[in-house]
Amino acid sequence: MSEYRKSTTNCKDKECLIEALVEMGYKREHIEIHDVPQQLYDFQGHKTRYTDSSGDKANIIVRRNFVGGAANDLGFVLNPKTGTYDAIISQYDSGKHNAKWLAGLKGNYSVASLVKTGKAQGLKFLGKKVENGKTRLQWLDPRVKA
Repeated sequence: MSEYRKSTTNCKDKECLIEALVEMGYKREHIEIHDVPQQLYDFQGHKTRYTDSSGDKANIIVRRNFVGGAANDLGFVLNPKTGTYDAIISQYDSGKHNAKWLAGLKGNYSVASLVKTGKAQGLKFLGKKVENGKTRLQWLDPRVKA
């Protein structure tokens, strides 16, 4: 079996986290969303108990069959103390879901959060452009007359 570990994230918005996971290659229909955290399973389908003796549980889950290979479930649990989602990643899957992957997820989360905020302020999101390793968001303000 492969031990699970928690990693903190800055992700507070559930929908933006889901959008970030989609940007990381997971299909929206393969991402489970639960108000009450649900059990995570290892590659053999056994319940895991590494981060919690009563069972590793998460609110947002990508099940092992969608992670790929002989993988374990990937989860994100809402931390009531911080209001952010903690990533629950198995040691086995840390080759794929490593620090670089988490950095990419956090970057995609930031973009999704900015897009959500911009739209709420009445801006129209035109897209993103990556130049010299930096992501630029392009907007149109329909309130401004040309």
